[in-house]
This record gives sequence, C-alpha cells and structure tokens, in this order.
Amino acid sequence: MQPGTHPRHLALAATATAALAAATAGVWVLRRFDPNAAGSPLPACVFHSFTGLYCPGCGITRALHALVHGDIAQMLAMNALLPVAMLTLPLIVLHGLGYRLPLPRRAIATLVDGKLWLIGLGAFWVLRNLPWPPFSWLAPG
Repeated sequence: MQPGTHPRHLALAATATAALAAATAGVWVLRRFDPNAAGSPLPACVFHSFTGLYCPGCGITRALHALVHGDIAQMLAMNALLPVAMLTLPLIVLHGLGYRLPLPRRAIATLVDGKLWLIGLGAFWVLRNLPWPPFSWLAPG
C-alpha cells in the first residue's frame, strides 16, 4: 500500500468503480431492451407471476427503463419508491464505509434504521396492492 493511502479510501474507490461499471452495463441493457415489449429478455417479477400481487420491487426494471429514456413521470408510475432508494442508498453505503455525512445525527440514525426500512417496505407492499385510489396509483403502470 502506498504511503498516505487509507484502506477506507481503497474500499470506496473499489465500490465506486464496481457501481459505475454495473450502472453503465445496466444503462446499456435498458437502452437496448424494452422490458414492456413482448419477448423481452428482461425477466418479469417472479412474485407477481405466482401470486398476482405486487412486491415492493415490482416495476423497478420498467421504472429504470423509463429513467434512462428521460421519462420521469413514467418512472414514478412504475415504482414510486425507486427515487427514494436511489437517493438514500448511496448515503447508507457511505455511512457504512465510515464516512461522516453532512446530515444531522438524527437524520442519519433514521436513515440507517433497519426497522424503519422494514416497516416502510412492508407498508408500501400492502398499500400498492389495495384496489382503490389513491393506493391503486402505487401499482406499476
């Protein structure tokens, strides 16, 4: 290891490089293939196929497809939780790597609280399967 190189910085560089490579490959796939098209090589949700219910992740592939094509409204229609995850996941990863985030301690504690995420995901899962507005608007599509 070079003098002045901290293992935490190496971990962040490796994580950022892997994330950038995965994001680049994902954008290429989503620009090339339409998950809404018949015969798409992108898989459908297995949970929805078996149960007919929407899981918290249902619509994420189609939401990301809309995002890489610049259609923010369609992205939100497919999975309203995706923007929240896209904004918070990098912060959670950085916190997990030991970086001090420029947020109040209470906000960080709330952000990394697993119970909050389990309750939130569970509530989103149940609400998006209710058949009447405004909850039905959470269903993909």
